[in-house]
Amino acid sequence: MSVVTEVPPVKPFAAVFAGDRSRLVEGLRGLNAIFGQDPDILSPEFPVVETAYYEEEMGPGLSKVYASWPTLISPENLADVKLRAMAWEQRNSPGGRRLANLDPGYIFSGGLVLSTGKFRGHRLPLGQGLWGELTLNFHQGQFMPFPWTYLDYQRPDVQVWLMMMRQAYMAALKENNR
Repeated sequence: MSVVTEVPPVKPFAAVFAGDRSRLVEGLRGLNAIFGQDPDILSPEFPVVETAYYEEEMGPGLSKVYASWPTLISPENLADVKLRAMAWEQRNSPGGRRLANLDPGYIFSGGLVLSTGKFRGHRLPLGQGLWGELTLNFHQGQFMPFPWTYLDYQRPDVQVWLMMMRQAYMAALKENNR
């Protein structure tokens, strides 16, 4: 028989991509306002080479950063975080073209979850018309992709940063349980 247990908090995470450094910085500021603090871990910029999907809207030469924030949150807050990120994008879209794309999610012991407004068969409802996707599974000491995992999340140089964020999460979780 199942027993209901308290859900552990998770580490806020987001990817931000844009056409230039100043827009990446603005996107991070928007997320800092949502999370109420600066990131504890921020990756270097990575060129977006895996897809041209966003070039029509945002232009060529996109770069992406990955960030996490130190204060753990309830995973149930992800829908609200995504709605706030979408509102920021809307406010910062002159002529309907986003200056930066904000992709919030969270890291937990089992992997990495992203939020989205787009339904696909492997995504679960978060509420408020939003969906959550287990993008990476943590198994046997490493992040493992799924068939739907975005290619950049499979890159070893990106996974180094995601692993640092997971290690910081595990340490914070241990500290919270003392």
